Amino acid sequence: MFRLLSVFILLLTLTPPVIAASWHTVSPQITLIAPEAKARNILPNMALIEGNTCSALIDSHGDFVALEQLINELKARLTTPLCHLIATSSETRQLTGLALLKQAFPDASVHLPDAPQLNERTMRTALDTQLANFAKSIELSEQRLSKLPAEQQTPWQKRVALAKQRLARWQTLQSIALTAPSLQPRTLELGGLTLQLTQFKGQSGHDLSIFSAQHGALFAGHSANLLPYVRHATWQHSLQALQSIPTLKWVMPAFGKPYKAQQLALPITFMDLAQQQAQSNTQMPQRVTTLYQNQAYNEVQLTQHFTQAIKVLSHKKALNK
Repeated sequence: MFRLLSVFILLLTLTPPVIAASWHTVSPQITLIAPEAKARNILPNMALIEGNTCSALIDSHGDFVALEQLINELKARLTTPLCHLIATSSETRQLTGLALLKQAFPDASVHLPDAPQLNERTMRTALDTQLANFAKSIELSEQRLSKLPAEQQTPWQKRVALAKQRLARWQTLQSIALTAPSLQPRTLELGGLTLQLTQFKGQSGHDLSIFSAQHGALFAGHSANLLPYVRHATWQHSLQALQSIPTLKWVMPAFGKPYKAQQLALPITFMDLAQQQAQSNTQMPQRVTTLYQNQAYNEVQLTQHFTQAIKVLSHKKALNK
């Protein structure tokens, strides 16, 4: 998945985007930002929460071209300062875009999960790795460009020149300075609107959920995807705890559309079934197909995700023997 993401992002550095992200107004205070259609299974959803005195942006990604477009749109739309940049995941490769957002909004506070792998060195390494991949992409493109007939080179030369300009700009970025977990507020007051940040064990191992009681809205990134991708361990017990929030009405995942709180039963049951199956055999039971029969997932996707879950759980089981 991350290799596919890297290839996709590198292509975008050379090809100017044609279609911008989609902005969907849920309420006067909440706007959901979905990536363009071709990227919706690669780049995560984002959300803008606007109070009377402050705004907060939930999640980001590593497509710097799209983020620069988003920054311009934010500056045109915002009527209050962007005070908070919040990440739901502790996966460093999903956090590189925060450097670009922090440069654009230097006064914004950054809120990350409390995770042992998050420190200034790992954040810098993730950003440097992404920039190195951009540079390598440009180098390879120039090599391929030199082999084209002269009459075909001009449009690609312009794209490569633009990519170099972008890279030079991005190489000035500073990695995110981390705040000690004990100093991070877990309740954010935006002016007439309160966000509750909760640490939990989710898809990346150390995750944050953001809850707006006024709207009954929960934002939990990849941990809230209806079809979970298990990387370290299952997290159905965390989802059960989130599902028990009395005023919860709807959930915003990283991939796909928002859904009603009751549908958290899908990823919870999926991971329960994976745990049960890991004790006996690795075949995906028919119940998984039935569980998702009203969702836009095909048999191949269901099998891939279930097989991945079994692989992780079986490995953990072997280590614990």
